[in-house]
Order: sequence, then structure tokens, then C-alpha cells
Amino acid sequence: MDPITIAALVAMVAGAGVQYKASSDAQERQRREIAASLEAQRELQMQAEQKAMGAAKEFETPKRAAEQQQLATGIEQSLITPVSESQAIRAQQQTTQGDVSDDYTTAKAASDLETVKQAEQLARLLGKTTSAGRLRMNEGIRLMDTGQDVDRLAGFSRGRAGADNIAIQQAGNVDPGQVLLGSLLQSAGTAGLMSGAGAASKAGAGKTAFGGVNNSAINTTGGSNFARAFG
Repeated sequence: MDPITIAALVAMVAGAGVQYKASSDAQERQRREIAASLEAQRELQMQAEQKAMGAAKEFETPKRAAEQQQLATGIEQSLITPVSESQAIRAQQQTTQGDVSDDYTTAKAASDLETVKQAEQLARLLGKTTSAGRLRMNEGIRLMDTGQDVDRLAGFSRGRAGADNIAIQQAGNVDPGQVLLGSLLQSAGTAGLMSGAGAASKAGAGKTAFGGVNNSAINTTGGSNFARAFG
């Protein structure tokens, strides 16, 4: 096999290899982009699930009972404190107005104590009834916040998916420079093979022509010798 043919075959193989590598690289880039997109979507999905599960845990009976008790206690204190302070101020004002009998003081103290007790009972009742409504309101607010967070994550997911689709499509595009290089190498190899075949054909034709001349000369020479011998 002549050097031209060998070089042509090498060029064709190299061209095919370059094009195959370009296609393989594009597939690998696309695979990485798809994997990254899936991982990002999984992360967003996990965040949404964690928010939903966190909100659901707030509705567990022990937590709801503890929160309602805390709310009731706060409401009771907010109602009792002004009554106690008012009673203390009134007792001080009445003391400064002058001396009073012990019976009056005792009766006044009992009356004040009964007023405070009644205020405490009313505060506890209001605390229980109001805390239930306050608890539902707080739960509604948390649910609304959770829903907004999940919607926001869903929006991020849709936006990321759209961007990832573009990136995946672009990653799947074969490098045009490598494709062109492979095509040029293959074309050069094909041209080399054709050139080698043409040269081989010409060489064969030359040998045939040369052999024909020799045969004619032999035939002519042989004919002349025969004529001289028998003429």
C-alpha cells in the first residue's frame, strides 16, 4: 500500500474519530445538565415538603393545647393586671383621705379581694374563649404564609425548569468546529484515496503500453530473421 493511500485512510479514520468525539462530548454535556436540573428540582421539592410538614406539625394536639394555654395565660394577665393596679390606686387614695374604722377597712379589703377574684374568673373565662379564636387566627396566618412559601418555591421550580431546558438543548448541540474538522479530514482522506487510485491506474496503463512495444519489436525482429533464413 502506497504512502498516499495510507495517509488518506489515516485522515478518514481521524475525521470519523473527531466527529464521534464531538457527538460524545455533546451527549455528556447534556447528561450533566439533565442531572443538575433534576437535582435542583428535587431540592426545591424537598423544601416545599419540609414547609408543608412543618406546618402540619403545628396542628398536632399537644402543640395546639400548649399554644392555646400560652395564649390564654397572656390574655388573662392582660385583663387582670389593669384591675389589680386600679384597686391598688383606689385603696391608696382612700387611705390618704383620713382615718377610717377597722370595720370599714376590713369590709373594704374583703370587697376589693372579691372584686379581684371576680376579675380573675372573668379573665380566665375570656382567656379560654378568646385564646381559641386567637389560636385559629394564628394557625390561619401560618397556613397562609406556608402556602405563599410553597407557591414561591413552585414559581422558582417552573423558572428553573425553563432555564434548564434551554441549557440542556444548548448542551446537546455538537461543536461545529469539531464537526467541520472531522468533515475536512474525511474529505481529504477521500481525495487522497481517489488520487492514489488514479496514480495506480496510470502506472498500470504505462506498464501495458511498454509491454506492447516490446512484443512488437520481438515479432518484427523474428519475422526478419525467418525471411532471411528461408528467403
